[in-house]
Amino acid sequence: MSTITLPPSTSSERSRLLAVDLMRRRALERLYERRTVVDTLIQSLEEYRELREARLSRPVDFTAARKCS
Repeated sequence: MSTITLPPSTSSERSRLLAVDLMRRRALERLYERRTVVDTLIQSLEEYRELREARLSRPVDFTAARKCS
């Protein structure tokens, strides 16, 4: 594997490389933030689905229906 060497600190090429590196780091940070938000959303939706399924799968109490008829 070859080693990457940066140009001297006075070079405009080095400044450009550092600017590109900073942009990439910020983009990566935004991706991680979005990933966290998406993970939280998925978890919330799964919990909602589980609660809804639990409510729908409860047996119906027919004693109240018999009293009304």
